[in-house]
Amino acid sequence: MLSSGHRLAATLIAALLLASCAQHAGTMPSLPFSSSAVALKAPKDCKGQQNESEYATLSGSLNTAGGSFCIPAYAGYGGKLKYPTVDPSVKFTLSTSTQNWDNFESLLSGTPIFYLEFSISGATRFGDTIKKGGGLTGAGLTAGDDYTLIGQIKVFGQKLELGPCYTTATKGRFGGVIGGLGSLVKGEDLPTSASGYVEIYDGKETSTPC
Repeated sequence: MLSSGHRLAATLIAALLLASCAQHAGTMPSLPFSSSAVALKAPKDCKGQQNESEYATLSGSLNTAGGSFCIPAYAGYGGKLKYPTVDPSVKFTLSTSTQNWDNFESLLSGTPIFYLEFSISGATRFGDTIKKGGGLTGAGLTAGDDYTLIGQIKVFGQKLELGPCYTTATKGRFGGVIGGLGSLVKGEDLPTSASGYVEIYDGKETSTPC
């Protein structure tokens, strides 16, 4: 009769032999796999975007037919900015942040949750319609919640207000998605180069939809 020590050793050897056979037969149980380990948790950086500690920026051209411009990814936010037709095409630079890195004036009460600063290289006119889709997205936005967009653009030293308007976030891959950013410049006729910024606030601060 085997002693308890010998029985334990025999049991271990048998277990190892069974594991080896199962491995060669391809019947080893698979390890649990979590899709979250490889799933993207935030929008990717735009191609060509430049990252600074306080903001991200991207430069490109606006197409005369209208389209979408990649929103530089920052702090878990990103997406696509839909814009109307432009005549003529101009160079466009967009910078984004959750921080007030350029000492923007607060256009509403409270603190914005996101800032977008832009510059336009020359005179152009924006059309009156925008194709649906796109928008700013991120885990900090909640589907079903309302957000207010408001901006300011400087032309010939004069500050002109853009908006405000509100939009309701829809559900997206990375969190809520808010559209309507491009609607702030619909119909604008710029006689020269211009620069400005847009602030996004949590909540509905106006009755005007984007």
